[in-house]
Amino acid sequence: MWSMAGIVHEVENRGLLNEVRQQAADAAKELAEAARLRKGQIVVVGCSTSEVVGRKVGSWSTPEVARAIFEGLHSVFAPMGVYIAAQCCEHLNRAIITEHEAVPGLDIVNVVPQPKAGSSFATAVYEACAHPVAVEEIRADA
Repeated sequence: MWSMAGIVHEVENRGLLNEVRQQAADAAKELAEAARLRKGQIVVVGCSTSEVVGRKVGSWSTPEVARAIFEGLHSVFAPMGVYIAAQCCEHLNRAIITEHEAVPGLDIVNVVPQPKAGSSFATAVYEACAHPVAVEEIRADA
């Protein structure tokens, strides 16, 4: 049985973080082109870091992998002026985390995601935002 520290060490040793970062950037480029994303638009992302490391959904929340995914997406979307919004898991009723300026006028809910209660990816987005907010619903562009 692996410990969380064991899986993170294995992830780092295999160079998975760089691979994940690059795959996320490649996926972001493909999506940006296919959706013809423009400045000010929003992309909603839901992901399971547990699945990325080969485990069952919700069983191996991995903040390091979440940050690598965010960094890859952000490297493409930020220069375009496209906002990333992260869908939390069912523990936070699938709330959406994004920058406040991306969702003016929407009702904000008072939650802060955590790796095992909200999702590691939503936590990474929350931590990276200058003014993070959570909303119950959103109209996204991709």
